[in-house]
Amino acid sequence: MTIKQFMIIPGMLFLAALLCTSIGLAQDGAKNFAQGAAELGLSDFQAAAESAGLADVLNNQGVLTFGSGSFVVFAPSDEAFAAASASGLDLSALQESPSELKRVLSRHIMWNAGSFENISEISAARSMQGENITLEHAAGLKVDGANVTASLGYDSGIIYVIDRVLLPESEGSLGPAQAAKDLGAEKFAEALTSSGLEEALSSQGPMGIGGLTSGPYTVFAPSDAAFEAAKGSLDAIGKKEGGMLSLLSYHVVDAAGLQNMTESNSVKTMYGASMAVDQSSSLVGGAGILASERYDNGIVYVVDQLLVPISLSMQ
Repeated sequence: MTIKQFMIIPGMLFLAALLCTSIGLAQDGAKNFAQGAAELGLSDFQAAAESAGLADVLNNQGVLTFGSGSFVVFAPSDEAFAAASASGLDLSALQESPSELKRVLSRHIMWNAGSFENISEISAARSMQGENITLEHAAGLKVDGANVTASLGYDSGIIYVIDRVLLPESEGSLGPAQAAKDLGAEKFAEALTSSGLEEALSSQGPMGIGGLTSGPYTVFAPSDAAFEAAKGSLDAIGKKEGGMLSLLSYHVVDAAGLQNMTESNSVKTMYGASMAVDQSSSLVGGAGILASERYDNGIVYVVDQLLVPISLSMQ
């Protein structure tokens, strides 16, 4: 059994329609990211986010949401983009490479899984691109040395306007395996990498064309304690042909799998079997959500149990 058998790559029209109707939409009267960015005069950042496919992400569209997680967006002003261009940043070239543009913009985005109520409580945090962001509060808020000049809350988070573009210092982006490791699910992360599913869930994916991959994905990563508690089941499933890939795929839901979630209170996994979801109680397949982290093509939730479909356990 191959990874491609599990991949669902919907047509562009279907995915666009799905994302417009999925769970992350703002309610009537709420302010979405585009409206917040427009109110702050962030036309360049908003246009770049649209080109990179991040505008929907910043509205929490295409993924399952549990708890109080929200985005913290440090958006350079139009003047900051102009200054960066004058200093040699080729914005036109970035616009022609959606994956690289997404990587640069993700350097400006943090995910707050509910670990702090006020940004003044923290001095550093990981960006969605993978590198850390340093925060200073002594003389007003500074972000990696850039000054914050304005801020505005929106439906899925808060936007801070900064006076400088933040450029990644390293290659690559934060993938699902590293996000899982950050959250203490190292055994799941290792299995994800060794099975080949890590690449499929990243923004580069099996299509190999940045900006044209499937997703976003909601990944449920059992904690190390959950893996250890289910060692017997894992050993039995691992002996079956394609067993481990099938098991891991049951822990993943893509945007298409959310299509009927609101009607049936269950979602279709990449494995093909459905899984019960209770967002109000932060439960999935009977397992509790422990923590979350955004990565470059979705979100990872650590759960307190291994999720095993009935069909796989009976084989």
